[in-house]
Amino acid sequence: MAVSKPDVDGLLAAARRMRDEGTPEECAAVAEACNHAMDAGAPLSITQPTVELLAACRARIGPDDQWQADLLGLESVAWHHRYRRTGVDEDLRRATEAIDKACTFTGPGDRSHHRLRAQQALIHSLRPDAGAVPLDVLREAVEAGDPNPRNHAVHMLNLAGQLNLRYLATRDFSALDEAIDLAERALALDDRTDDDDYPWRLLWAGQLYAQKGHDTGKPPELKKGVELLQKAVAQLPPGHSFLPGLLNQLGATMHAHARLSGPGAAARSELTVAVHMMRAALRMTDPTVPDYPTFASNLAMALAGLSKQTGDPSLLDEAVETAEKGSRASAAGPTARDAETLGPVVGLLRSMRDRDDPTAAIEALSSGFDGSHRLDAVMAGQLGAGLAARAGDWETAARLIRRAVDLLPHAASEALSVEDREKGLSTMATSLARDACALVLRTGGSADRALHSLETGRATLVAQALARRSDADLDPVRELAPGLAERMRRLRAELAQVEDVPYGPAADRRHRLTDDVHEVTWRIRAVPGLEDYLRAPGTDALRRRAGAVPVVTLNVSEYRCDALVLRAGEETGAVALSGLTLHDATENVRRFTTATYELNRWPAPGPVAAKKHQQVVRDVLAWLWESVAQPVLSALGITSAPHDGALPPRVRWSATGPLTLLPLHAAGLPDAPGACVVDRVVSSYTPTLRLLGEARSPAAGPIRRAGHLVVPVPRSSLMPGRPLENAGKEAAHVVSTVPGALSLPEDTVSALAVRAGLRGTRGVHFACHGQSDARHPSRSHLVLRDETLTVADLMRQRLDGLELAVLSACSTAHAGERLPDEVLHLTSAFRAAGARHVVGTLWETGDRSAAEFTKAFYASLGALPYDGDPGTADDRVAAAVHGAVQQVRARQPSPRAWAPFVHVG
Repeated sequence: MAVSKPDVDGLLAAARRMRDEGTPEECAAVAEACNHAMDAGAPLSITQPTVELLAACRARIGPDDQWQADLLGLESVAWHHRYRRTGVDEDLRRATEAIDKACTFTGPGDRSHHRLRAQQALIHSLRPDAGAVPLDVLREAVEAGDPNPRNHAVHMLNLAGQLNLRYLATRDFSALDEAIDLAERALALDDRTDDDDYPWRLLWAGQLYAQKGHDTGKPPELKKGVELLQKAVAQLPPGHSFLPGLLNQLGATMHAHARLSGPGAAARSELTVAVHMMRAALRMTDPTVPDYPTFASNLAMALAGLSKQTGDPSLLDEAVETAEKGSRASAAGPTARDAETLGPVVGLLRSMRDRDDPTAAIEALSSGFDGSHRLDAVMAGQLGAGLAARAGDWETAARLIRRAVDLLPHAASEALSVEDREKGLSTMATSLARDACALVLRTGGSADRALHSLETGRATLVAQALARRSDADLDPVRELAPGLAERMRRLRAELAQVEDVPYGPAADRRHRLTDDVHEVTWRIRAVPGLEDYLRAPGTDALRRRAGAVPVVTLNVSEYRCDALVLRAGEETGAVALSGLTLHDATENVRRFTTATYELNRWPAPGPVAAKKHQQVVRDVLAWLWESVAQPVLSALGITSAPHDGALPPRVRWSATGPLTLLPLHAAGLPDAPGACVVDRVVSSYTPTLRLLGEARSPAAGPIRRAGHLVVPVPRSSLMPGRPLENAGKEAAHVVSTVPGALSLPEDTVSALAVRAGLRGTRGVHFACHGQSDARHPSRSHLVLRDETLTVADLMRQRLDGLELAVLSACSTAHAGERLPDEVLHLTSAFRAAGARHVVGTLWETGDRSAAEFTKAFYASLGALPYDGDPGTADDRVAAAVHGAVQQVRARQPSPRAWAPFVHVG
C-alpha cells in the first residue's frame, strides 16, 4: 500500500530495534517491509538503515548459516530499488556485489538457490555492458517451484518480463504468447486480493494482453487487457505507488481499443476517459521517475487521437507539449524507460500539427536514429523522409531514407519464424527500398548507388535464407580473419541443429545463437577489407554475375519510376519511365488481378462477364507495354521482332512493388504484330539481384545428384473437390521424355518423401495444386497428397546442385500484394534454397494449359542442361520456356492461358 511518513517512521524504529537483538527471521521481515516501502515511494534515506540492519544481523550469525544468503539477497534488493530511482552506478555496483556474494552461499538443493540466481541474472542485466538475461536461469526458478506461492508467482513474472522484452526487441510473437501464459499462471497460482502484489500481477497480465491486442489489431485481446487493468485499479487505494502506472497502462489500452472501434460516440467517449486517466497518471509522476517518458508518450498519442476524433486543435498542441516534456525528462533521467521512442513521437505529432512547416518534425525524426531500437529508427527515417520530400527538401529525404534502408536488414531477427519476420517487415518495408532508390536518382545520385539502395532494402528474407544456405560467403573471411570465419561456421552449424519450437529452452538457445551470429557479423565487418560482409552485393559484383544478358530492374515509387539496366562491361543505366506512376501501377494491378481471378474461378463466369474480364486483361497488358516495356526495349535497342525466325535476345526482368504481380513478358498491343515483349525477347525473371549467379554450385556437390524426380498429385485429401485429371498423364509424359526420370508413386507423395528426394536429384517436376497466400507469403505451398510443402519449409532446405525445378502448379510465382518487395513465393524459395532454374506460374492455370506447356517445354529443352557451359545452359532453359509459351499461345491466344508461365533463373 502507499507509504506515509508514520509508516516510514515505524519501519525505521523497527530497524533500529532489531539491529542489535532481532533474529534472522525478524530482521529479514523488517528489511523486506523496508524494501516494499522503497518500491512504493519511501524516501531514499530508508536504504542505509535497511542495509545496516542486515549487516548487523549477518555479523551475529555463523558464516555458514543459510540466512547469510537470504540477508545478502535482501541487501541487494535494497540497493537495486535505490538504483532504479537514482541511476547512480555505485548503487548498481553494490546491488551486484551483494547478490554475487549471496549466491556463493547456496548450491543446488538449497531453499534460496533458484530465487537468488534468478535475482542475480536480472540485476546483472542492468549493467551497461551486459547482454541478454540468461533465460535458462529464470526458467530453472520457475520449474523448480517454490513452496511460497507469492515467490513462485514472482519467478513466473520475472520470466514473463524478459520474454516480453524479447518480443519488443524482435517481434517474436511466440515469446509474447509464452509471457501471457506465464502471467495467467501467476494469477491462478496466487489470486488473494489482500496480497500487496496482486495488483502487480494483474498489471502484468493486463499489459501483455494489451500489447498483443495492439500489435495484432484484435479487439478481444485489448478488451481482456482493459478488464484485467480495471480490476487492478480497483484493488488500489488513492496514493498507491502502482496507481500512476496502472492508470497510464489502462488509458493506453483503452486508446488502442477505441482506435479499433472506429469513429463514433462510443469510441470518442472511451478515448476521452482514457485521456483523463493518463493526464492524472502524468500529474502524479515526478519527471525524474524512469516511467515518466513512457507515460508522456502514451498520453501524447491519445491526445492526438482525441484531437482527430473531436476536431479540437488545442488537444494536438497539448500532445506536442506533452511529448516534448517527456523527451526532456528522458534526456535528464539516466534510467528513463522508452526514451528512444520520444524522438519519433515528437516528430510524428509535429508533422500532424505543423503541416505547413515540417522543419521541426523532420529534425525530431532525424534525431530518432540516435539510441533508437532499429525498428523505431527505420520507421522514423521513413516518416522523416516522407515529410522532407513533401517539403521539397530532397537531399534530407534521401539521407534519412538511406539510413533507414541500411538498418532494415537488421530489423527482422533470424531467430523468428519466417511468418513473424513477415509481420514485422509489413509494418515498415512496403515501399522503403523503392523510395530510397527513387530519391537517390531524384537527388542526382548514380544509377549504381540507387540500385545498391534498392537491393539493400528488398528481399530481406531471401537474403537471410541465402546467407544460411551456403558458407561460400566465408571464403574471403577465412583469408583475412580465419578465427572469425570458424566461429561463424560453428554458430551456423549449431543454429541448424536447434529444434524449431516456439517456446522453452530451444527457443532461448536459438535467440542466443542468433545474437551471437549478429555479434560475429559486426566483428567481421570491422576487419579491413571485409566492411561489406553479408551486405547487398556491390554493382561491380552484380555486373559480373549478370554477364552479357541485361538485367532490367523496374523501380516504382511515388517519387519517380525508372528502369535500371545492368550488364557486364557497362555502367548501370537509368531509363526514366515518365509514363508510369505508382498510382496507375497500383490501379492496373488491382484491375488485372481481379480479372484473372474471375476468369479462373469456379464456376466459370458467363460469356458476357468473361468477355469483359478478358478485355481488362488486354487493356492492362497494352498499358504495361506503352508505359514500361516499350520504353525499356527501345533503350536496349530492341525495336522489332526477329524477321528470320531466329531466337530473340534474352532479357532478365526484376520488378518491384505492384509490377511484381504482372506478366512483363506478355505486355503488348493485342492487334499490332510484333508489338509484344514475347515476340521481341526471351524473358527470364529474377526476384532480386542477389540471386544472380547464385545456385551455380556443381551438380556433384556435397551430395551427388542424379536423375529427375517427378511428383504427381492428381488427388489430395486437402482439396477433395478439385482433382487434377491430367496430373498423372503429365507425370507419365515427363518420365517417358526425360532420361533418368523417376516418378514417386501417387500414394507415397508425402512431405518427408519429397524432401528426401529433393536432396539427391538434379531435377524435379511437380504436377499438383499450388496455393498462394497473399497475406502470409511464407504459407504459400504446393499441395501434396495429405499435407503441404510451404515456402517456409523450402527456405530451410539446402538444394545446391538442383539444376531445374518445374512447378506445374497454380500461382507459384505470385508474390502477393502485402509484401511485394520481399518477392516471397514458391519459385523464389526454390531459388533461395539452391535451385538454378525454376519454372513457375503467376496465377492459376488450367489443367489443359499446364499439360500443353509441359509437353512443349520438355520438347524444346531436349536433354537437361546438367553439363556444359553454365551460360549456354541458362540460355537453353530460358529459351525452352519461351518456346513452350509461344506454342501454347499459338493454340490458345488468350493471355490467361499462356502468360502465367515464367522462367526464374
